Parts: sequence; structure tokens; C-alpha cells
Amino acid sequence: MAVRLGFIGVGGIASRHLQAAKARDDVQIIGHADVDPARARAAAESYGGTAYATASELYEEAQPDAVVICTPPYAHGDIETEACERGIHFFVEKPVAVNLDTAAAVLSAVQASGVFTQVGYMYRLSPPLQRVRELLAGRAVAMVQAHYYMPGLPEPVWWPKMALGGGQLVEQATHMLDLGRFLAGHVETVVGRTARVRDWTPPPGHTPEPGLLRYAQGFEIPDTTALILSYESGALGTLSCSLVPQAAWDVGFKVVADGLLVTIDGPNARWAGDVQGEATADERWVHAVLDEFLDAVQGTGECTVPYVEGVRSLAVSIAGYTSVERGGVPVALAELLPAGL
Repeated sequence: MAVRLGFIGVGGIASRHLQAAKARDDVQIIGHADVDPARARAAAESYGGTAYATASELYEEAQPDAVVICTPPYAHGDIETEACERGIHFFVEKPVAVNLDTAAAVLSAVQASGVFTQVGYMYRLSPPLQRVRELLAGRAVAMVQAHYYMPGLPEPVWWPKMALGGGQLVEQATHMLDLGRFLAGHVETVVGRTARVRDWTPPPGHTPEPGLLRYAQGFEIPDTTALILSYESGALGTLSCSLVPQAAWDVGFKVVADGLLVTIDGPNARWAGDVQGEATADERWVHAVLDEFLDAVQGTGECTVPYVEGVRSLAVSIAGYTSVERGGVPVALAELLPAGL
């Protein structure tokens, strides 16, 4: 029987998941909820199903088996909790929330309901990066180094607001922090520093151009961030990220381990040392994280990136900001995570 699948939030990243779900014979897309009625109607016309104004309406009227949640960070919480109360499985895009109180409340609902959950940390399902994880198993990992440099500010109006998006560290660089956890294990402490090195106030007469922005009214977030991470394994890690406008996107990731140096480029990797090699992901790698969720709902697989993993990765970002608030002292993840994690 086909999975009755709904979508909540159908802008941006949702289009990728809509295309992947549409391509499956065992999925029926039955509804789309979005705060923009025109966007919900357009999704319904393109992919089938009915447009709804709210998640609650979709839940009540369409009766989905599962939903894909692609809302902005600040909108998470009630949507997931209500899904749990109704026994609806959910896939949720990262970050799972902008604060740990919201994430902890959802996690409690997930644990009480037993629904399947999956977070869209897609790099974990890349075959080359899974191969890297196998190569690192049993080796002493020394350093996990990542950087995420964006040539400007994304267009969504919530991006420059800390309470709505959580800044680059929560919204975007979380991919790098989660990948570090996937390859090197749990993070024990985080030291963070942030800066705002640029005046983002629009100059008189400025007209924004399409794409990443150079200016934004009411800019509240850091534009430059650096973290030092200590892993439970004894490894160290660094993350530097910035959205100060410059020439181009530049995202990098390296792992130094006993006998091995790994360089990761998106879903692809190469390694050198006592083992030599490289691997490239095929074009469908990006859909694997959703496919795994749908397989689990069908009863033919399991979710390897459940909601709890999203909470743990969010906690690394929050620990960085907490360290900044405390003057740059190390902050232990155990202090911030819900009891039992």
C-alpha cells in the first residue's frame, strides 16, 4: 500500500523532496500546507494532493501516514508535536529548532509516541562518506577541520534574525557539525567566538539584487564565527564560518587520523596514507535520506538519522553561542542536552 505523504512548508528545499517522493511508486502525495496559499496551491497542481493553510488542517482532513516538514527554523515545535500526538511519522529538515527547549519538547513527544523520524542530514547517507566512516573506525582521530564561507546573506527574511533562524551556526553550518559527529563521535565541549565585522545597513537608494544579499535591514546575527570542539574520543575539531560577501562559496572538510588524511568535498571524498583511494557519489545520493525514511514507514527499513541526532547536533551550535555569552569558556554538551542524552 502506498504511503500517504503530506508536505508542510513547500518553499526552497521542499522541491527536492517533492521530486524524490513523486518518483516513487509506493508514495501518494496527498497534501501541502504552507503559510503562502499560492505556494501550497502550486505544489498541489504540480505534485498532486490538496492545498491547506495549516499543518493541523492537513493532519485532520488528509489523514497522512507521514509528513515532510520543511518550515523555517522558528516554525518548528507544534507541528512535530501534533504529528506525534496523531501517530504521524515525520521527516524534518535541519535545523530541528532554533533552541533546545523546543527540541527537547519535541523529542519527548517522539519518544512517547514511537513514530518514525528522520532529520535531513543528507551527508550521512552519502556512500563515499559512509566509506570514510568505515576507514576511520578503530583509528585515533586527531583533528576534524571544517569551514563554511558564504559570499553573502540568503534572501529569506528570517535569516538575519537570531530568534527566527539562529544565525549561520544553527541554520547552515550545522551540516558541518553533524558530519563531524558522524565521523568522530560525540562532542564533549565547545569554545565559541563570534564577530560582526561588517556594517550590513543598506546604503541610501540601495536596490537588492537577486541571490545572496550584501545588505539587510535589522541584521542581528554574527557574520563570522569560530568554534573549537573537543570530542569524547580525544579528538579536537575546528569550525570557521562566515557570510561576509566575497567572491564565491567555499566549503571544506578534512579529517586527520592515525595513518590517514581525509579530504571531503560535498558528498565525495579522497583519502591518503596507509590506504589510498577516492569515491564519488552518484546523482541520487541527495535523495537517500528521504528514501530511507519512506522505506522505514513502509516497513522495509530503518531511520539512521532519527530526531535525537538532530537534537544532539543542534546542541553543538547552541553550545558555541553559550560559550560566547560566557566570555569564551568551554561549555559541556552534557549541561545543555536533555537528560539521558
